Amino acid sequence: MAKRIRGIAGSLLLGLLMTFGIMALGGGTAQAAPQYNYSCDFCHQMPPLDSATANKDPFTGGVPGNHLGHSSSTASSCVSCHGAQVTALDHRNKIIELNDSLGYSRKQSGVFLNQTSVPPNPLGTCSNISCHSDGKTAFRVTAPWGSSPADMNCSSCHGAAPDTGIHMGKHAAYFGTGTDSCVKCHANHLNDAKPFGHATSAGHRAIEVKFGGPNSGGTFATGQCFNLYCHSDGRTNPKTVSWAAGTTLDCSGCHGIATTTGLNALSAKHAKHVNNAVRLGNNYGCVDCHATAVSDNNTISDTTKHVDGITDLAGTKLGTVSAGSCATSYCHSNGKGTFKPATWTQGATIGCNGCHGTATGTGAPDYITGLPGAADANSHGKHLSSCADCHSKTTVNGTTIIAGSQHIDGFNNFSSGNGKTFGKLANKTCSNISCHSGNGIIQNVAPAQWGATLGCSGCHSTLTAGHAAHLDQYGCVDCHSTTVSSNTVVSNPATHLSYAAEVAGAQVGSYTLADKSCATSCHMSGAPKWNVPASGQCNSCHDVTGPLISTAAHAVHFAGTPRGPGMALNVASCNVCHVYNGERDALHANGINELRVGYNINGVCANCHKQSSTQWATAVSSTCDSCHSTTGGALSQISGVTAPDTTAAATSGHGRAGIGLSCEACHDKNSAHINGTLGDKRLLPALGSGSNNTECNFCHADSGKVSALNLNIKTHMTSGLGSLCADCHNAHGTAPNTMMVSQVIGGTAVSFTGNNTFANDGRTGVCQVCHITSQYFTKAGQPQTTHVDSTSNCLDCHSHNPLAGMAFSASGACDACHGYPPAPRQTLSAVTFGVQGSWSSAKFEDYSGGGGAHMVPGHVAKDLRLTGTNADWTPCLPCHFDGANAHAKTLPTRSFVENVNVTMDPQYRFSADHFMSYTSAKLVSGGANKSGTCFNTNCHMGPTPKWSTER
Repeated sequence: MAKRIRGIAGSLLLGLLMTFGIMALGGGTAQAAPQYNYSCDFCHQMPPLDSATANKDPFTGGVPGNHLGHSSSTASSCVSCHGAQVTALDHRNKIIELNDSLGYSRKQSGVFLNQTSVPPNPLGTCSNISCHSDGKTAFRVTAPWGSSPADMNCSSCHGAAPDTGIHMGKHAAYFGTGTDSCVKCHANHLNDAKPFGHATSAGHRAIEVKFGGPNSGGTFATGQCFNLYCHSDGRTNPKTVSWAAGTTLDCSGCHGIATTTGLNALSAKHAKHVNNAVRLGNNYGCVDCHATAVSDNNTISDTTKHVDGITDLAGTKLGTVSAGSCATSYCHSNGKGTFKPATWTQGATIGCNGCHGTATGTGAPDYITGLPGAADANSHGKHLSSCADCHSKTTVNGTTIIAGSQHIDGFNNFSSGNGKTFGKLANKTCSNISCHSGNGIIQNVAPAQWGATLGCSGCHSTLTAGHAAHLDQYGCVDCHSTTVSSNTVVSNPATHLSYAAEVAGAQVGSYTLADKSCATSCHMSGAPKWNVPASGQCNSCHDVTGPLISTAAHAVHFAGTPRGPGMALNVASCNVCHVYNGERDALHANGINELRVGYNINGVCANCHKQSSTQWATAVSSTCDSCHSTTGGALSQISGVTAPDTTAAATSGHGRAGIGLSCEACHDKNSAHINGTLGDKRLLPALGSGSNNTECNFCHADSGKVSALNLNIKTHMTSGLGSLCADCHNAHGTAPNTMMVSQVIGGTAVSFTGNNTFANDGRTGVCQVCHITSQYFTKAGQPQTTHVDSTSNCLDCHSHNPLAGMAFSASGACDACHGYPPAPRQTLSAVTFGVQGSWSSAKFEDYSGGGGAHMVPGHVAKDLRLTGTNADWTPCLPCHFDGANAHAKTLPTRSFVENVNVTMDPQYRFSADHFMSYTSAKLVSGGANKSGTCFNTNCHMGPTPKWSTER
């Protein structure tokens, strides 16, 4: 017995002897064998019990440490840390033996360190133990022994997947590089009773390979993977792959390619789709039918959809796939929504009429036409020549598809061929159609819409050359009797589309094709040329250069100098003033100047010029005001268009005091402009064409011409009403306001007298023209409820020239409603603010604490500007810790004071024994509000002054 317990202090020996009932018999003989089994759990609980404190627990035998998480009930689990000697009883030497390989920091070689009765606090850590490594010799320094275990998982020891073999690359792309990816090929120890028990066997066993999921039947041996679904063609042909680094597989490593035959050939109808351009027009790629998994033929876009055991079918042309049938595939349709089901395993070959019309073998489309321009419109029946006439990039003869063509690309592609030409417009409309123009004989042929019906006017709507001068007396058959039998019936289609003009008929004497001259009794001895209008127009009788037509004000009206209408030398121009009912009319060439009512060769031409100051005989140029102002009479009218009224320009337009611009500041007074076209402004070249408000910006974008208030004015909309300055403003003035706001906008009469009348309770404001269902000041049915009242300057919040965005649109930033930072109305010294976007139109305090002490030094800098992604709330968060989510943004603030929320950041708490708060404030909408004080903040430490000196 003495031998078995050597090294144990006498007191301990005595206690053991008494406890075990062993008697020391004087002169007697000791028992030959021990009465008790001195296994580990005789002294220890196995595994040893942790005390959960820095001290030992004499009531339970627990010691400081983390034994429960490391060892088991067997002594062998102790060996890893304490060495083999721990299994022998003589380990009881009052010294906690630790293997030097652990790198345990409290183990000092050659120096006694009492770790038994007085455990150090804290205990040591391990620095180079394989149990706490990533398995690749990278050790983890552990927490002190006895500390609370961290939230442990695989990444506590392991990092990224190792770069050995082919862990990285495609395995990383599919499974990731984190520790959670290992379970695809290795055992998941997190499911073990002791998840980290496997660490004790580190370095003593081979890497365990255990496949799961769709690879559960796979095996790994001799550095190779066998029978893995991941490495198969997705059917029944697994590929054996090597784990060696550098092994690379592309798609063909598992699947076949377009031309593969035999066992590795692509399944079913793959070959008909991926290697059949002569029938399809283009070979399909993987992405066309497997778009959820791949982005092209060589790139997996979603690894979760690849090798998951499911064939994912989706693509732009695929449609609905059911039971191996592509039931709604665009590829198997007539291109107009009528689908032709095809099965993946069918044996029949599909020809043109398998998808398109069935009436002929060529598949000429024969579906019932819908409305013109609609998706199902059909005019094929009238164009039954070769398909290549209109689809030359798809077929060469109507039955053979061009490889690489536009066939089955999802679009109705049409391109001219076989000598035919046409242009393409929207809504299935063709322009410049050679068939419709006689290959260029007929000019300006109107576009034709597919599915529409064309009469003669469909091609001949704009008649060439001298047609217009003849058709009041003659019909088509009078000059083209070899082609038509009447004005509406084509009797000979062959000559009709022969691209040559056949001229013959009862009224045709002789026609010379070379110069298109026609000798007929209508022109007496003359032979006018058909395509030379001057050879038969007015000036063949009237001398347009002689004294007859240049008399009086003729030159002003025809030449347009200095500011006349610039009328053309044609019958229409003459007919404005003269009675002309055709060349064969009795009033024509009767020696009398037949003037229309309202025109007087010796007096005022009152039809256009309403003022008495204009005289035909004097040929004196009129002034701008003689036409555009009512001060001398009524406004002039040209071709039924009334001249724009500039009467108010001198008082409320650009001519008013303070601006003083004349008409010539914007308009070229010598430009011919009286042409009867409303909006033909004839601006000075420097003002541009008038598009995109360039004429207004000529001045309003120039700080040398306008004040800052009127500089860089923005429009309210990008398109439609409000996108042009002229939509709301009349540059020539409008009563009774000086902002040149029109009294009628978009057809709606508005009331505007100043910046506080953009909206009103009567719903006749400028804004109410368009804002029908807005929350405030609506046009229809909803009165103003709670907003800034109608006497306020609307531009304070809705700027006409904001730094960013559209005119009048509230920015939504902090300074759209109040200053940034908010400032009080009263300050001890003058405060200089920035520009709008920070201060020029910002709102001062008008509710409890609204401005307060925000800009007191140490709170928020007064020169702060709104910059950065979250800069608007960052300076506010110390006292408005709930951030933007607690900001109600309801106007006017004085009516919703209860929405003001002050919640301070906990890090500014001064004492842990008390809460911190903003208190003693009264926040009642419309009440006598008071601002409060801050309590228990480390910013002030003691009581603070009231936030606002005003409330």
